[in-house]
Amino acid sequence: MAKRGRAPERGWRIAAMALLLAAVTGTIPAVVRAETVSAADAARHDAGDALGRAIEGVLGGGGSLYPLTDPVPVIGAADAPPVIEATESSGLNALLSGAASLPDAEMLPHSRMPVVVELFTSQGCSTCQPADAMMAELVRQPDVLPLTFNVDYWDYLGWTDSFARPQYTQRQKSYAAAAGERSVYTPQVIVDGQDTVLSLRPAELMAMVDARRASPTMLALVPQRDGARQVLELQPLSDLSGPFAVLLVGYVPERTVAVTAGENHGRTMTYRNVVVSLTKLSDWDGRRPLRLSVTPGQEARPDLPPDTRSAVLVQQMLGRGLPGPIMAAMRLE
Repeated sequence: MAKRGRAPERGWRIAAMALLLAAVTGTIPAVVRAETVSAADAARHDAGDALGRAIEGVLGGGGSLYPLTDPVPVIGAADAPPVIEATESSGLNALLSGAASLPDAEMLPHSRMPVVVELFTSQGCSTCQPADAMMAELVRQPDVLPLTFNVDYWDYLGWTDSFARPQYTQRQKSYAAAAGERSVYTPQVIVDGQDTVLSLRPAELMAMVDARRASPTMLALVPQRDGARQVLELQPLSDLSGPFAVLLVGYVPERTVAVTAGENHGRTMTYRNVVVSLTKLSDWDGRRPLRLSVTPGQEARPDLPPDTRSAVLVQQMLGRGLPGPIMAAMRLE
């Protein structure tokens, strides 16, 4: 839909390889590194095979490129964070709206942290429906957290995306800048903030998810419940290279939109885990434990839909404030 900007020699070579791959597979791949899977246990492969059978033939290749402008770091409190200012308490960074200890707090069950799969899509993208359908399958896996970010750079084609925000577009552009890319495109899938599948096919996606499942845990998220509040303590399990941003994501489970203009005129689009808010709760150096008190969803933001769910992401920040690997994630029930 749009021409890519002129790339340096290395970028030209990568683009040429990508076009060759596109000619062979019929897809427009993302030129971002991807990890291969080592040995994964049989149960994980069975789950991946089941997903593949469920969506084989549904996911198609293709995509739409949009030139990347100079990125501005996405991490900024566009929405007022639902926590109080950080303070120091007995050597422990604290974001507590109350007492320093919670003797009566109910402990939440601690399950395996999910793999975060971010989909950048648009209601104005004619090639995005297969990727949107993929999210419906991923939400069924408890150890995967799919998040749909709608972007706004295709709105000029005649339909304004009702879920898109400039903040989400900037998040995708910042990912592209971190990877040395000069364009963004839809649909794009990013796994745990660091890997992009080269084609939107079940086998490649599940291989990437399996690789992240098998990766070592670098930090612990210890949850507690105190009434409406969720109290989380971040504890480093090894030497971590900061800085990190602790993000609160609000998302709604499902939305259906009837598109009446643009490239998808006449289509009904269904989206899963649609992001409706993205807020930075705190910066973290990764060296000392950090305690956060969070009031998720509509209880903190009355403007959010009643069915809003919340999750916390701990994401490493690279140079120039660009987003890096997601080190930990947790749903807030």
